[in-house]
Amino acid sequence: MAKGNDGNYLQHSVEVAAANHLKEMNPEGLHVAFTHGMKPFEPFETMEPRKSRGLVRCRLKAAISCAGEPWREGEPGIVTVYRRTSASERHYPNSAELMRAIWCGERSTRLTGGIAEVFPDKHQALADAWRGFSMRTRCTSWRKEVGEGGVLTCPKNLQVPWLFSMDPMTYKSDGHDDDDLNEPDIDLLADALSSFVSSGQPGIATLFVYNVWPKEKQAFCQFAERLAKRVFVEPNSGCVLHSITHRGGSRNLVALFHSALKLPSDFVKDAVEQIEDMALVNAMQASTPGYTTREAVMDILEGRSCERHSGAASSGT
Repeated sequence: MAKGNDGNYLQHSVEVAAANHLKEMNPEGLHVAFTHGMKPFEPFETMEPRKSRGLVRCRLKAAISCAGEPWREGEPGIVTVYRRTSASERHYPNSAELMRAIWCGERSTRLTGGIAEVFPDKHQALADAWRGFSMRTRCTSWRKEVGEGGVLTCPKNLQVPWLFSMDPMTYKSDGHDDDDLNEPDIDLLADALSSFVSSGQPGIATLFVYNVWPKEKQAFCQFAERLAKRVFVEPNSGCVLHSITHRGGSRNLVALFHSALKLPSDFVKDAVEQIEDMALVNAMQASTPGYTTREAVMDILEGRSCERHSGAASSGT
């Protein structure tokens, strides 16, 4: 189920920014590997009102709202892709559909790759959605698909950039649940990512984990740093860590690794916050009072970020 909270927005805003960056480098194609498929489209899970008004969730709602407006120069990439996928709270796209919106024309073969999904009904929907395209799906754990012959394995003689993305439920340093990213997974993940790095093609890997408490946050950051030291050691390679508030003291985290390409230092932060910046610019241009307070920012994001203000310019941030 697509919860429709800050986790969705964190993952998808970063993935879209990564895909757009790779497309600018090489418009000939992209190879993707998604470890947790989800159906092509799912409705948001119903949330209690007290949990539905977080700043990042407001960013998500604002991006979907803005997608209902005509295209505007400088708008965040996530808004453009939500528009192309007709995203809504009842029809929310998975990562693969976002990539299709960026890369695929009718029957296009420029997007290749694989998707793993453990639930049979979700996998069947994925298989149906990608029939006739160069995207393989498999109804099994990602751990079985990163080895030889797996749908998440780097192809031999890869000629285009790559994006490897995983969004397990959470990270556990002492866990063994299949839905989680666990400390023992580091060897398997290092081998899988090393094959992509060894291709010499520019690429980005993203690990998203949710509802992580302070002790495990530190452990995940150490996990990411060890992974970077094992795999992403060549020039123009590295790791960026970013977190956003989930609930209470827990955080949603992303570790972004890049290989054979340079990224701006604020790449992840900008991808997540660009929709907020656009809403603030609109409010400033419309002389909306009190736009500097956090509550006013959420009001702007929820209700006024896409209004056509008289005298407001059409540019984004």
